[in-house]
Amino acid sequence: MERRKFLTTAAVGAAGATALAAPAIAQSQPKIRWRITSSFPKSLDTIYGGAEVFSKALGEMSDGNFVAQVFAAGEIVPGLEAANAVTNGTVEACHTCSYYYVGKDPTFALGSVVPFGLNSRHLNAWQRTGGNELMDEFYAKHNFVGLPCGGTGAQMGGWWRKEINNLDDLKGVKMRIAGLAGQTMAKLGVVPQQIAGGDIYPSLEKGVIDAAEWIGPYDDHKLGFYQIAKNYMYPGWWEGSLAVHLFINNNKWNELSPAYKAMVKGAASIANEQMIAKYDAQNPKALREIVASGVKLKPFPRDVMEAAYKASQEIYADLYTKNEAFKKIHENQQAFRNEEILWFRVAELPFDSFMAQMQSRG
Repeated sequence: MERRKFLTTAAVGAAGATALAAPAIAQSQPKIRWRITSSFPKSLDTIYGGAEVFSKALGEMSDGNFVAQVFAAGEIVPGLEAANAVTNGTVEACHTCSYYYVGKDPTFALGSVVPFGLNSRHLNAWQRTGGNELMDEFYAKHNFVGLPCGGTGAQMGGWWRKEINNLDDLKGVKMRIAGLAGQTMAKLGVVPQQIAGGDIYPSLEKGVIDAAEWIGPYDDHKLGFYQIAKNYMYPGWWEGSLAVHLFINNNKWNELSPAYKAMVKGAASIANEQMIAKYDAQNPKALREIVASGVKLKPFPRDVMEAAYKASQEIYADLYTKNEAFKKIHENQQAFRNEEILWFRVAELPFDSFMAQMQSRG
């Protein structure tokens, strides 16, 4: 009886202490207000929504003391200027894709994805076992730190006005494509265009471009690409995954207390997990609707895939001679990928292949 009474009293006391500790910690922190500029329009609820998930989680963790207000692309700065706004201190943080800034330095691509790089599982593992630290060494030159704050999983190969049956069909095609993939496509005869997400549809509609890649079925259906281009290719060999980042101005990050830094990291992790889950859950239904609308779903021909792979390796070899930061991080990333592929060939791939066969048999 005495033992039970002691344990009950201790449990109640511990619960009371926990209940008091959370608000006490929050109340001991200063009130902070940040602005986060997004590279995405509000209409893209999943990728834009990642910043809102982050903001909500941070507010709850801080008991409302840390407010991070999200602004859509164009409300403060254009979508593709988001990272620059963080660098120069116009805003405290932004929600964007690192590879949008390859024009400044190709190394930015490695924070998001490069052609024939990591899939989403590999990327998540690499980021959390040293990859983030490598990228932050590079990001420090641009006055910000980066936290993974969303992901898409493997993407599609984009929308094409004409069928792509061989390498010759690529020549002269004007295509919206981001990151280093644009350089790969250029070697295959494509004319790459860097266009923000919200501007792709009108550019495709007016004939400014002949093809465009974005993310995958859920967003692509929402943006209405199927109404203009009737050929939907796969896979997006340039994006076996995609990391979306929260970039935070160095001074603003260093001003935070350890408790606030932990909250920011935790909120970013929640947003990262939720975005990938939402895309995985929403893409199957959207793909069915796209195909039902009369769109032709088609894989890239083998000669296109092999030529793209060869061209990508040539680009990497050239960058190795010119850019030490790119070489250091890419070599690390590729070594990690090769190890992961060995493991996935034993476990994940056989299981997924077997289940795909069973599903195809009904």
